[in-house]
Amino acid sequence: MSAITKRAIEESFKKLLSEQPLDKITVKNITDDCGVNRNTFYYHYSDIYELLEDIFMEEAQKAIDSMNSEQSWEEGLCSGLRFVKENKKLIYHVYNSLHRETIERYLYKVSSDFMLKFIDNVSSDLIVDESDKNFIAAFYKFALVGIMLDWLEGGMKTEPDELISRLSKILSGTLRTVLLNADKSGKSNS
Repeated sequence: MSAITKRAIEESFKKLLSEQPLDKITVKNITDDCGVNRNTFYYHYSDIYELLEDIFMEEAQKAIDSMNSEQSWEEGLCSGLRFVKENKKLIYHVYNSLHRETIERYLYKVSSDFMLKFIDNVSSDLIVDESDKNFIAAFYKFALVGIMLDWLEGGMKTEPDELISRLSKILSGTLRTVLLNADKSGKSNS
């Protein structure tokens, strides 16, 4: 029953957030919409911002989990961007509020995990220190998030598939070279 109640709270919040800015939504609005009392809300969440963070981190985890299947990093990241585009009003109500960092944390989390998986795939035949892999992943993570934030600022006019395709061309061409430079086995010299 608790999971059903929590899901109802989340769905009500998402619905309200797609209709109005974050700073206009109260706990009372959410509880009235989903038919629970305030104590029930506070049993699950300390405040609206924890609820917001939970929703975004759940979506990030879904996108990350999809990479454990047969999906490529491009497909996984694209599913994360589709969530953003499909929930455009909700995203902009958060993004244009004082809690923009929630969206940024979501993008950093998704990008970081995707980059680490991509790096592992590209460097499977190389010997690269974990610290180098983490540093390279951080570099590309910041580049990806910068591009995605620019995409948000620009009104999400480019389709997620097209954006990911363009990113893939850049990453596929440069990442292998960067990893070869970090390779300890000497393959970069051959």
